[in-house]
Amino acid sequence: MKNFIFISPNFPTNYWQFCRELKKNGLNVLGIGDQPYDELTQDLKDSLNEYYKVSNLENEDEVYRAVAFFIFKHGRIDWLESNN
Repeated sequence: MKNFIFISPNFPTNYWQFCRELKKNGLNVLGIGDQPYDELTQDLKDSLNEYYKVSNLENEDEVYRAVAFFIFKHGRIDWLESNN
């Protein structure tokens, strides 16, 4: 299974649909964002395989650690996307 990281999948609000389609097509969709998981829409939650919350997306070290965690847990990352 290919691993796809989507940075800030909740912004803009309609981008959860990309996650939905990726997951439908068999990708492991992993999200990294600064919004608490409980505040994500249900549609987005259902479209992600896993979500990692950081306190600040501009903190390079935090985002690096989030990506490293996903690599440790899921293996090689095939694609990373951010629309911010």
